[in-house]
Amino acid sequence: MAIEKKKQLRGDVLIADDDLSICEILKNYCEKMGCFRNILMVHDGSMASSKLRNQKFGLILIDLKMPKKSGLDLLRELDDKSLNTKNSVVVVSGTLDKTVVEKILATGVKSFLLKPFTEVEFTEKVIKSLGIK
Repeated sequence: MAIEKKKQLRGDVLIADDDLSICEILKNYCEKMGCFRNILMVHDGSMASSKLRNQKFGLILIDLKMPKKSGLDLLRELDDKSLNTKNSVVVVSGTLDKTVVEKILATGVKSFLLKPFTEVEFTEKVIKSLGIK
């Protein structure tokens, strides 16, 4: 399901998840889409925060439960002065209860992917979130 690379290049991807196997799965799915330049993986919220302050990403995949800083904390750091926008964020989580969803929506992020998910579900969510045609 590779997207035309030249026409649809969507920049770099940041994967922020403390589960190494999930990171590898997400990286593999992004590579198969064929529309991203570089894929960077970080395994704690503090490192993700640093990357988000210093680099612009076309897609940001954030787990909510990470060491050092939560995914919700990262979402709150994204503001009008940030290099990155909330439109490029997909929250990837194993639990999304109503209270958590409300907190995420309050940050302005609207894309969620509930673990476990399939490659088709992932690809559809990314295409919809980024407006890829």
